[in-house]
Amino acid sequence: MHAMVNHLDTSVSHVIQALKDSGLWDRSLVVFHGDNGGEILEPSCGGNNYPLRGGKFSNWEGGIRVNAFITGGVLPSARRGQKETSLISVADWYRTYCELGE
Repeated sequence: MHAMVNHLDTSVSHVIQALKDSGLWDRSLVVFHGDNGGEILEPSCGGNNYPLRGGKFSNWEGGIRVNAFITGGVLPSARRGQKETSLISVADWYRTYCELGE
């Protein structure tokens, strides 16, 4: 698990550096949003959403609560570095995309 996260972190840093090197960073929005909780129905899947209850295909927090973040040059400076603690649906990103894409 740690190796996968490390590989993803390294790969993302390469993409971001390429955006900066090419001059596209100031016009970019990078969004990371998990799809849902880990699979816990089958023992062979290896999912673990502890301490949250539930997992994939459930409406418990373990099935719907995920990490997300956005970054990029088009992100308004007033919103940079802020943490949102309220509930957000993946559908809520649509308005953000529309406003930043104007």
